[in-house]
Amino acid sequence: MARLLKRIRQGVKRPLQTLFSGAMVLPLDRQPRSLRDLDALEPRQIVLSRTDRIGDLLCCSPLILALHRRWPGARLVLIPGRKNRAVLQGLPFVEEGPVFRRDPRSWAELAWWLGRQRFDLGVSLRAESMAGVWVSAWSRAPVRMATHRTYAYPSCNLILGVDDYHQTTRYCRAAAMLGYPPEVVRPVFQVPADAERRAAEILPGLLPPGGPVVGFQIPHRGSRRHAVRAWPAEKVVALARALTADGCRVVLCGTGTERAEAEDVKSLVPGTVVSPAVPLAVFAALQSRFDLFVAQFTGTLHLADAVGVPVVAYGLEDQVQGWGVIGPQHRNIGAARVSEIRVETLLEAARASLAGAAARAGRGRNT
Repeated sequence: MARLLKRIRQGVKRPLQTLFSGAMVLPLDRQPRSLRDLDALEPRQIVLSRTDRIGDLLCCSPLILALHRRWPGARLVLIPGRKNRAVLQGLPFVEEGPVFRRDPRSWAELAWWLGRQRFDLGVSLRAESMAGVWVSAWSRAPVRMATHRTYAYPSCNLILGVDDYHQTTRYCRAAAMLGYPPEVVRPVFQVPADAERRAAEILPGLLPPGGPVVGFQIPHRGSRRHAVRAWPAEKVVALARALTADGCRVVLCGTGTERAEAEDVKSLVPGTVVSPAVPLAVFAALQSRFDLFVAQFTGTLHLADAVGVPVVAYGLEDQVQGWGVIGPQHRNIGAARVSEIRVETLLEAARASLAGAAARAGRGRNT
């Protein structure tokens, strides 16, 4: 019944969103554009929008980097959301614009700010986002681009046509269409030098000498939707205990309620430690020193991928299809219900990943 009601709501809402998207840009240039038109475009200012979560913005980062590489002299401004703005700590070529918040006062302030700028190109990094519609319209950019056609398409006049279900490959393909394909299919995050220095100071006091370092992200249970998708707490404890029994140094990671659970796990599993509360860039620098990161599909998972750490990712089957990390060093484990994933399955995946990392390191020393 819930699914039926959702389909009915969408059946009513989405045509209205399409009409609204077209109405927002009526005063602007609506002539359809193509990639060939970009050859003659030399934008001085580019505005991007992505207002949801950390992992979503990280998956977009290959396209953001491609825009910077294609027009290195252009000012690149991102309109972020409250939850994902920290990603800009690792994108030094992007300027942070006003944060998009879901209240009319915020919208008025953003519209006023955009109206004072002169953007030549607008890019909605989430093609179906109504926030992207508003930013595109309020920017008054003559060229407004999205990756693919959705119910919000009338707000854009350049549609790349890349609609991969997998999020990272979608934006990597879009980057290739701009002429700058990434060398590796993964997110982009450049750890700042000061974050590297801070991590180098923190790690010796955090971990004693020993075996491989495994970061373990505590599942988020802060809402009913997330609680249903979260791996059971008793299995989290069991996996942490099994990894320490293998000789791993386990770093429990999380913020807010996740951090409280991490402290509980630490009290139950001697030898585990809790990652300190640090800015995202410093956490990325700490992550880069891990031998493995184990997490459900969340922002820190994609951050680990961005800084080159092998990952054991687990969650729902459709999450694996849409968000799975790519590469032989990674393991993706999906199930119809997250609670069905066995501790032994994740432990075997962790052991295989650590063994593969050790083998690769050995080959590197022998070459």
